[in-house]
Amino acid sequence: MSSTFSKGRIQSTLRQFLDNEASGGIILMAVAALAIATANSPLAESYFHVLHVYVGPLSIQHWINDALMAVFFLLVGLEIKREMLDGQLSS
Repeated sequence: MSSTFSKGRIQSTLRQFLDNEASGGIILMAVAALAIATANSPLAESYFHVLHVYVGPLSIQHWINDALMAVFFLLVGLEIKREMLDGQLSS
């Protein structure tokens, strides 16, 4: 019974964090810091090797550069458009 209570509490805390507007930025900064730390550690050789592993027709580095960055900038553009039409940038 105690584990159910703690599981529900963890899920509630996670939900509150993800509902916060700043959570995406916090996660992005944490992952970027982790990547920088890994690239400058003794694990750097393995890190860069993983970037060149092929998944489908492209390497992971190409997936990041071509696909994920395009989706990221699409979402940024949509967010700016929403702010200009309905948000704080509309006035």
